Amino acid sequence: MLKKIHQTAFFSKFDPREKSKKYQWMLTVVTLAALILAGACLGLLGLYFATGSYKLSLFRYYLQNPTLLVLNTLPYLLISLLLWFATNRAWIGFLSGGAVCLAYSFAEYWKLMARDDPIFAEDLTIFQEALQMSESYVTVTWQMLVALGLVVLGTVVFFLFFRGKMPHFSFRIVMPAAVVAACVFLYTGPYTSSDVYNSLKVWNLLNPMFQNNNYISRGGIYPFIYSIQNAFPQSPEGYSEKKAEELLTARENDPIPADKQVSVISVMLEAYVDLSDYTDLITGADPYEYYHKLQEESYCGELVTNIFAGGTINTERCVLTGFSNLTSFRRASWSYARYFAEQGYAVEGNHAGYKAFYNRQNINANLGIENYRFIDNYFNELAETGVTRDKLLMPEITRLALEKMEAGEKVFSFNVTYQNHGPYSSTALNGETVYVPQGDLADEDYYIVNNYLDGISDTGLRMWEMVESFRASEEPVVLVLFGDHKPWLGESSSTYKALGIDVFSNDDESFYNHYNTEYLIWANDAAKEVLGKELSGNGPTISPCYLMNVLFEQCGWEGPSYLKLSDQVMAALPVVTTNDRYLVDEGLVPYSGLSEEQKELLAQMKITQFYLAQDSGGKLP
Repeated sequence: MLKKIHQTAFFSKFDPREKSKKYQWMLTVVTLAALILAGACLGLLGLYFATGSYKLSLFRYYLQNPTLLVLNTLPYLLISLLLWFATNRAWIGFLSGGAVCLAYSFAEYWKLMARDDPIFAEDLTIFQEALQMSESYVTVTWQMLVALGLVVLGTVVFFLFFRGKMPHFSFRIVMPAAVVAACVFLYTGPYTSSDVYNSLKVWNLLNPMFQNNNYISRGGIYPFIYSIQNAFPQSPEGYSEKKAEELLTARENDPIPADKQVSVISVMLEAYVDLSDYTDLITGADPYEYYHKLQEESYCGELVTNIFAGGTINTERCVLTGFSNLTSFRRASWSYARYFAEQGYAVEGNHAGYKAFYNRQNINANLGIENYRFIDNYFNELAETGVTRDKLLMPEITRLALEKMEAGEKVFSFNVTYQNHGPYSSTALNGETVYVPQGDLADEDYYIVNNYLDGISDTGLRMWEMVESFRASEEPVVLVLFGDHKPWLGESSSTYKALGIDVFSNDDESFYNHYNTEYLIWANDAAKEVLGKELSGNGPTISPCYLMNVLFEQCGWEGPSYLKLSDQVMAALPVVTTNDRYLVDEGLVPYSGLSEEQKELLAQMKITQFYLAQDSGGKLP
């Protein structure tokens, strides 16, 4: 009878056992609330260190975006909850979340301050290299000491005052499983959604064209998680390190003979293409006067690029590495720059833009070019701020190279211009010279094409001045000049249409109109004497990844084992694109139209490329 009375609602509140259960649930709820609040604080702490050198100004931007705050807070909260549920000790949960927050935030801050480069997930795949690099830029700031103290204090507070536990054992099984399920849902959903990522704007004080600016504008841990999906590049079918090494070691790595060494100056010309090859409407002044004069004494051909009106870095790195398939290059990779360095060459380069463009400052170092000059670290000292034009860039490339050559060094210089980058004004002429008379052209097309050609004309003059400087030198020099892609000419390529250039039809001619640029290889008399060749005439139509093959052939150099392997592929497939077009004897065909032998050659090249970019440590076996 008494038992039934005690089971009634009225008497249950006086039952110590029932009171104890309610008290435990109350402790659990309070502890949960405290952990949620603490997780939000960890998120804010992580965001503060994600600002790098921008500190409070960027931090205020973070605070104005609720979505960004949630995405950068949830990971630390979920870690805290998972460890609390698993151990039934809230202080362990908070300490775990705090430790992860501090470890990631400090590491990212150090990397941002030292290299202006945040931590991508792929960086964890080269953890040992990262530790070696870290020795040079690890510094402890007072903010870090305060952050560490706050995490320690929070752990003590949770240990003393927030001891809520899961009252039933079943909850200790269900709740961790629920957190794991939430993590899976969030990762496969918003955390890897390009729509969510792109919906978050870049801070208005940062240039959205810089990859790293896009990253830090989205906080700390969130963009890191987003980058996980690209952290492990997909190896090609049939890949193994052993197979790649066998393919490479089957060919000799030949040095450049001492008596055949010449300096190589390479310049990639932004959006440079000879439009007179495509239209007869250039009837005013000749913007290609100097370029055509240079062609007459050079070895010339065409490049079939993978890009149109943008994506400069694709052509640039295809040429520098000889790879048809590119990776992120966030680790040491083999490149022709490394090969020249092994031959005793001084390896350097110049870019008329900012070091953060395409993360060149770090990627170029990974490709073996440690000494690289940008606006930020060099050209701003020579001219007013802003993009360096060819009038300054090309003479400086020449002067710096000649300076080293006259000191007895051979030079491999890999340079990238910025002049002629689109878009071009569509409302007025930049200069006084008219290259394409208006005729039937709409005002917008008239201005765009003439403004483009105005920059092209100046670039031609600067190339000629560079040639004249090297022509007068007794040091043997070979120049490699090439365009990266076709220019932007109006929205939806309207100016191409106005000029009668078809770039969108589904035929070979249109494909070439869309993707072709030019290359030329020029040598001064001293180089011709050393090499015993004239370096003139018509070269083949090739992909950018083969440009160094053509250079080595013209110089009479045997070269490294990878070049010899790609020579075989080039003989069968001189054009390999990422647009599913391959050049064979019959013309352009898709991959399905290749023979089994051609597919096998292509597979071998892809296998060795992946090895050299991912697993070789930047060295040939």
